[in-house]
Amino acid sequence: MILAKRVARQQLMLLAIIFVAAACSSPATSAAEPATQPTTAPNIATSIPATVPPVPSPAIQPAPAATSEPATATEPAPTQTPKATVAPPTQTPVSPPTSVPEATETPLATQGVPQSEVGVLSAKAMAFLEEFTADFSPRQSGTDQELAAAEFLASQFESLGFETSLQPFTVELKRSSVELESSDAGVPSEFKTLPITESIEASATGVLASAGMAFAEDLPAEGLAGKVALIERGTILFEEKVNRVADAGAVAAIIFNNGAGIFRGVFENQSRIPAVSISREDGLAIRDLLGLDDVSATVTVETKVLDSQNVVAEKPGTTGNGDVVVLGGHYDTVEDVPGANDNGSGIATVVTVARAIADESYPFDIWFVLFGSEELGLRGSIAHLRSLTPEKHEDIIAMFNFDALGTGDTVGALGDRELVGDAIDIGEELGISVRRRVNLPNATSDHAPFNEAGIPVIFFLADDISRIHTPEDRLDFVQPELMGGSAVIGIALLDTLIDG
Repeated sequence: MILAKRVARQQLMLLAIIFVAAACSSPATSAAEPATQPTTAPNIATSIPATVPPVPSPAIQPAPAATSEPATATEPAPTQTPKATVAPPTQTPVSPPTSVPEATETPLATQGVPQSEVGVLSAKAMAFLEEFTADFSPRQSGTDQELAAAEFLASQFESLGFETSLQPFTVELKRSSVELESSDAGVPSEFKTLPITESIEASATGVLASAGMAFAEDLPAEGLAGKVALIERGTILFEEKVNRVADAGAVAAIIFNNGAGIFRGVFENQSRIPAVSISREDGLAIRDLLGLDDVSATVTVETKVLDSQNVVAEKPGTTGNGDVVVLGGHYDTVEDVPGANDNGSGIATVVTVARAIADESYPFDIWFVLFGSEELGLRGSIAHLRSLTPEKHEDIIAMFNFDALGTGDTVGALGDRELVGDAIDIGEELGISVRRRVNLPNATSDHAPFNEAGIPVIFFLADDISRIHTPEDRLDFVQPELMGGSAVIGIALLDTLIDG
């Protein structure tokens, strides 16, 4: 049996529970036992400068950037991926490990699993997630928030006795802004913007002027010389709109959405003037200001260099043969969201697995790698792989990625056919429902660079991602049993790799 070692351990645990129960004068429920069960369910010191190619939109993202005009659009995380440069890792100070309460209930379909295992792992993961979310949310990519979270996570792994370091890298990211100036104190000064992909990098200031949808007949007869054109999204390509107002003399363009929220647009060719997108709500608010003679706008598109880091912890194997299994997930969030599911749930699961196997022996090394700046385009996982030699790539026999796995009906997995098949078989044997998932359209996560490098991967996720990248990604919607189930499956998969 592929689970002989772990199943034997589980059977002993069951026998112990039965013996204790029989010896008591009245029945008692273990604090680690669930009350209900619904049926659903290395030290990497190499420094290699890296030029990172563009990648698909990150971490279970919404649809990609648009060049035409759909009716509505919401804001995905940025997809620009210029350079990421890896510097030598630095050791992180350690704080004492956090104590975690035992489980009291685990509503997961786990009829074949000793309830103490799934129950305890579920509760430990949730207790860690509650602390992590309370103390380190949001964790926006490339910010001091992200660094503080990384230092905390490093302390957790080092407290387990693992050789742990931070692996720094830099991210070049195109940013944009719109600032309004007016003698009217009621005029808002700044708006949330996104740069149109392939916009020229520049800053320009001019009086605001409406350009409608930027059809020829929408432009004022006197032209737009020295002005900032406010354009409504719709019907024609962004590039055509911006070229037309540039021909009329505009020094910058602001395109507001024709549906709720903000959007990301793309030019096929680089624009002649800086161009940004804003939400429909902000666009209408700016349009209402056009009657004021002294309202000017400054539109800026520029590249900023952000500092980020991965957390890398190594658990050495017993044989020293160089084989490695990577367990990872990203710990950053998009701006101003709690990130409980995306990806607090994945980080809590990885930390819980690390604690559970800290005293176990494996013939291969296990690297726990928590990735920074995933939300900016898988920057951390790309930088990590760039730091490794081709020979070390070949030593990685599998990569487990845990991302947004805390909300849904059941544990999900996609990736290498054999690894996913083993996960499903393990689930059937242990009574945990595991559903094979197909690749998500217009979405990816930190397993993707490993997969592209020819490394077998398995991606643990759940099927409800409706709240990610929103303020609703809160603890209330995270189901502990999905983290516990994913942890049990992940640990059991490590056991299957012992025999090759």
